[in-house]
Amino acid sequence: MNSTQFTVKLRADSTRKDGTSSLYLYANINGKRKYYSLRKSILPKYWNEEKQEVNSRCDNWHIINRKIKDYISKAEDLTARANLDNRIIKLSDLDYLLRGVQYDHNNIISFIDNDIKLFGETFSPGTIAVYRTLSNKIEAFQKDISFQELTPFWWRQFENTLIAKGSNKNTVFKAFKTLKTFIHRAMEQGVIRENPLISVKVDKAPGQMTFLTLNEINKLEGFYKGFMTKDLKRVLQYFLFACYTGLRYSDIVELKFKHLFEGNYIEKEIFKTKTINRIPLNNRAKALLPKMVLNEKTVFNVYCNQTTNRHLKNIMKLAKINKRISFHCARHTFATITLELSGDIAAVQKVLGHTKIETTQLYAKVLDNQKQAAVDKWNAV
Repeated sequence: MNSTQFTVKLRADSTRKDGTSSLYLYANINGKRKYYSLRKSILPKYWNEEKQEVNSRCDNWHIINRKIKDYISKAEDLTARANLDNRIIKLSDLDYLLRGVQYDHNNIISFIDNDIKLFGETFSPGTIAVYRTLSNKIEAFQKDISFQELTPFWWRQFENTLIAKGSNKNTVFKAFKTLKTFIHRAMEQGVIRENPLISVKVDKAPGQMTFLTLNEINKLEGFYKGFMTKDLKRVLQYFLFACYTGLRYSDIVELKFKHLFEGNYIEKEIFKTKTINRIPLNNRAKALLPKMVLNEKTVFNVYCNQTTNRHLKNIMKLAKINKRISFHCARHTFATITLELSGDIAAVQKVLGHTKIETTQLYAKVLDNQKQAAVDKWNAV
């Protein structure tokens, strides 16, 4: 006879920026314990521990409760069938039942690949590419590596290999940051109890922030109003709109007419932070808006990131602006110009949706460096 316990728990000790906490199925099978993420987060006030359900005041409460019942029902059915067959079950049996695939949980490469298979629909293509890149680099370094084998010495060896193959400081930092993501997920699922690389510190190199000046923006405005090919005009339209609003590429892609209110401001959930932000529209941004159609219709017909950046490169050449930019340059441009014009760092922080003022202060530092560079030119006279 199997000894099992299944219950759903709210991880109240780990709260997201929006105040929500994640729901997990706690499973104890014959003394072996593990947590399974339901991939659902709610505000603690909506959770009823005794009834094991979310109350109806919570958004999508019926969907969440259905998933809770489904997880518990599958786990209990597994136990019942095994007891009838006089068969001992393991956590791996529940893994297969809930996830639909069997894999080696301890193996880092298998763990990453399985995470992509199970939850890839919730990740952006860029995130999936970062995960696969890490998996490939680890596999090239050591084909069979478990979480239990991770040590600070292993990381130093891996880091040296990345550097020897040409990775710069920021590439190494990104690999470490991504690896930490999966270490924490393995801890959540009970694969390991603590972070084996907690003593390792990897520094990020200071990045080069590229932005356009107001004169360059005015130049692009004139270029946009002149003769252009259809593709370039399309890209420049939503790029300039991002320069005037500070929106990221992901939010430009998601922007719908229902997010525009009275033609004066945008209000939408920001893709990266999952928080609601209101962004006032200046006259330049308003002038770039197409004629409103259905609420659910996207405002701009956006190319993929790679195609967008390729067109931006051509636009810079045609406009004779000697800067290598990507779409994210629009956000930097909005921040630096708005800060320079207003001097109000708190207001810029709110528009950009930064949770920490230190992030916004980076733009102030860039402006200070520009001023210093201008003054230093006197030294050469």
